[in-house]
Amino acid sequence: MRQLPELSLAEKLVHTGFIFLVGLGLLVAEAYVYVTVGGNNGLTVHAVAEHYYGNRSSSTLQTVLPRMMGYAGMSAADKPKMVAAVNHWIASGETEADYNQTIKPLIAGNCLKCHSVAMTKVLHNPPLVTYGDVKTVAKVDTGMSLSTMLLNGMIHLTMLGVIFWVAGWIFSKSRFPNSIKYPLIIIPFIAMLVDFSGWFLTHQNPAFVWLVLIGGALSCPIALLEMLLSLIQMWFVKPRLQAA
Repeated sequence: MRQLPELSLAEKLVHTGFIFLVGLGLLVAEAYVYVTVGGNNGLTVHAVAEHYYGNRSSSTLQTVLPRMMGYAGMSAADKPKMVAAVNHWIASGETEADYNQTIKPLIAGNCLKCHSVAMTKVLHNPPLVTYGDVKTVAKVDTGMSLSTMLLNGMIHLTMLGVIFWVAGWIFSKSRFPNSIKYPLIIIPFIAMLVDFSGWFLTHQNPAFVWLVLIGGALSCPIALLEMLLSLIQMWFVKPRLQAA
């Protein structure tokens, strides 16, 4: 098998295109997780645990409301008013009369740009159009739902499995010894399975959040390392002379 430095220019170009585009995509995915899961406080252990286990001391609406108001661009003066109105409505029994009088105008003016029926199909956010919609998210926050975890799992396992396979196949042509190549090739696959199983276990007990953190730290980052090392060997290591 020819190694990376001995590949033709066409082969190097197609591998390099893959590495740059997919590598950038993985970095964007990491940034997306940092922003959506971590929020303003960063990607902390508590934030990751709450993402899957939930904040069972309050409702889903109360938990995500600060982040939603930030996305909606609400002024600093209006944010406390909305939080107080939502808290009062939930504490008062979530009646439809109070919803129509107080909550509905606030949601219509600030939330429907992302939580209308049309936008929920694009962003996969819960709709907040009717009283029933809002009452649903006013329930206690138990974290990511089982159906969402299964959907995300199908997407992550399938797409990342293909990416890890191609990245590993390219890296297998490097000149590194097998003692380095074999672990770097297999670790992303194992780590993704650990991460995936950690979602469901953390949903039951937040103590399992370390599985998610360890799996996440060893899956995409190791694949990115494989791609970086492959790129260096393709372009910066001299090819060996072919035997006559």
